[in-house]
Amino acid sequence: MLDRLVEEIVCRELNTVPQTGCRGALFFAGPTGVGKTETARFLAAQLFGPAAFVRFDCSEFKTPEVVAALLGSRQGDPGRFAQAYAQAPDGLWLFDEIEKSDPAFIQLFLQMTDAGRLTLVDGRTLDLAGLYLVLTSNLGSAEILGRRHLPFASLEKHVLHCIQRHLRPELLARFKRPFVFRPLTREVQAEITEQRLTDLVTWQRQQGRQLTYDPAVVPFLLQRGFSPRLGARPLLDTIHELVGNAIANDLLEGCRGHGRLVVEGAQLRLVR
Repeated sequence: MLDRLVEEIVCRELNTVPQTGCRGALFFAGPTGVGKTETARFLAAQLFGPAAFVRFDCSEFKTPEVVAALLGSRQGDPGRFAQAYAQAPDGLWLFDEIEKSDPAFIQLFLQMTDAGRLTLVDGRTLDLAGLYLVLTSNLGSAEILGRRHLPFASLEKHVLHCIQRHLRPELLARFKRPFVFRPLTREVQAEITEQRLTDLVTWQRQQGRQLTYDPAVVPFLLQRGFSPRLGARPLLDTIHELVGNAIANDLLEGCRGHGRLVVEGAQLRLVR
């Protein structure tokens, strides 16, 4: 699923000449829990490697003073941008929920995309030419979740209208058309459940435990974790909690965490 989306992003956005001073700028919009952050993380890993992803929570940038501190302080703090640059001078920086930030951050972001560089408090200049900068937004999401019977084209149009109404035109001019993410259907969340279970089985094997699962485990987890409003987050929490409990209980019983996950009553259990 992420492979297909990233392929679309690469074809539509990243194979064109950038309109900004950085390597490129992307805008992801849509409800919470639908994979905006995971898509950015996966894209960074595919292009540069897993260490080349840095996430900033824009809800933390609520005052001009906090925004200014991103560039460091005269007391010797290098600032979060300098720390991020040390980690990923070539990579992807994600700024989550841009609508929650102070206008001072919007102005700073405009400088980043226009000039492609940042000047820190200590006088150093960061060259951003090797970075993709990605913004996410939940604007219009409540209406999407309340009108899911409408065609997606209508929902997408509504989201784009909300974005244009709330965000500055000069900010939106830094991007091509935003990617609007669909709410996750039950079928998609079933795919996510299977993929996460596969990942957990692989990880447990790396820890020396042989783990498989009964097919009934997938609908069991989906029934308990599915949320049309909150997306995949409750589902992922449910998977980790119930699978983790099954393995922990097996270990507490003096076993080794090997076996087949099966549904037993209201929980999962390992059997041999």
